[in-house]
Amino acid sequence: MNSNGTEDLRVQKTITAIDQAFEELILTTDYEKITVAELARRAQINKKTFHVMAGSLLR
Repeated sequence: MNSNGTEDLRVQKTITAIDQAFEELILTTDYEKITVAELARRAQINKKTFHVMAGSLLR
C-alpha cells in the first residue's frame, strides 16, 4: 500500500498502521485466514475505518 503524500496526516498514519499490522500477521498467519477484525485490532483502528480506507488501500 502506498500513499501519495497528499493525504491528511491521520490518513497516512492509518495506512502505515494497516501496513505494519498486515506485515506482522502475514508472518504468523496464512493469508486466507487473516480477518479484517484481526487486522483492525492489530492496527488499533475500528473495522469501519478499515472498510472506509479499503478503496485507498487497493490503489
